[in-house]
Amino acid sequence: MKRKCIGVLAGILFSMPTIGHAADVESYVVGGTPVRPGDDFTWMASLRNTTDETSHFCGGSIVNDRWVLTAAHCVVQGEVGGEFTIPPNKLAVMVGALDTEVIDPSDLYQVSHVVVHPDYSPNAEINISVDEDGKVTTEVLTLALDNDVALLRVNRSFPFPRVRPLKLASSQTADTLEDNLTIQWNEDRRPENVMVTGWGSTNSDGTGVSNTLMSADLSYLPIAECFNLLERGNDEHVIIDGPQNRTKVCALPSDVLFDEEGESLGYGPDSCKGDSGGPLVTKDSDGNWVQLGIVSGGPIGSPLCGAYLRPGFYARVGTYYDWIEERVGTIPDKPITNPDFIEESAPDSGSDNETGDGKTDQECDPDVSGISPNNCALDSDGGGGTVSFLGLVSLLTILLFRRGYT
Repeated sequence: MKRKCIGVLAGILFSMPTIGHAADVESYVVGGTPVRPGDDFTWMASLRNTTDETSHFCGGSIVNDRWVLTAAHCVVQGEVGGEFTIPPNKLAVMVGALDTEVIDPSDLYQVSHVVVHPDYSPNAEINISVDEDGKVTTEVLTLALDNDVALLRVNRSFPFPRVRPLKLASSQTADTLEDNLTIQWNEDRRPENVMVTGWGSTNSDGTGVSNTLMSADLSYLPIAECFNLLERGNDEHVIIDGPQNRTKVCALPSDVLFDEEGESLGYGPDSCKGDSGGPLVTKDSDGNWVQLGIVSGGPIGSPLCGAYLRPGFYARVGTYYDWIEERVGTIPDKPITNPDFIEESAPDSGSDNETGDGKTDQECDPDVSGISPNNCALDSDGGGGTVSFLGLVSLLTILLFRRGYT
């Protein structure tokens, strides 16, 4: 039989009933504690927007003396069908400082190359087919915020040993660590077995930007349990495709937070707006920190961050280890390596997207319905778009947020 195909793009956040774009995603460390100078977290990197007062908008981790690992959605901006990769001249990296304020200009590093994973997909792509008998079938072609990985190369070497690289989990190491963490999972007594660090929001509604690096202990959530919480009951699985997914890892608050009077705040520690791109780490058998994930996004709801039963999801480092190692061992031929979905012939990113004040016209609204990554793009107070479905199929909405600023 002939099949009529209708292509649909869907953006994802944490919920799953509206279509949004990954640029709506945001994140910060909620319920965290300040990192002290003696704490050995010198692998942290802060991504900076050189066109907006060199402000922080995403996190990252030092891979070697010239490369930083971050989330793809931190550096790929724009609306559905008009995405572009931010060029190096609009990006900087700051290392070796706990505060977001630039005190020593030598801590700032110019970005020379931006490399995005070729299979990065900011939005879920759903194919709707109608056969001659009128039977409608749907197929999820790409997941939302999938393969959310990018690398930044800087123009000069980082000051080792004042800062140091973070050990990345190889495929085998990730399997071993996740097996151990899965055994530790207890729904009634959640363990504190993974940690997230960042300069993101300190409040569960995505407000209260932190001026100093924060860390929070979370509970690793086995991927099968994460699938149940995010996808069970959904006709289409648009964030995690199944209980054996290998592109994402998940975490939940380890406990409830309380106010000064001892009353429950109704949420727990979590990554949130502004934390996107930062590392989710755990300790190996030798007591060393190992990066297991990259802060990516989560489903939208209330609270935005720190919900007991809405996990945050992270790009699984072990899946991309070989790709990362190959890229950081070379110097790219060109300053921007786009993901495959961005046409090579597309105009150079930036020039057509700037306003007169030097900022991009892509803005972010933390209250928007749709996908929410844990960064809110490069501008802290705008909005994201939605996609309408035409034809015999009713509107599908996927609510997600990225855990960074845009």
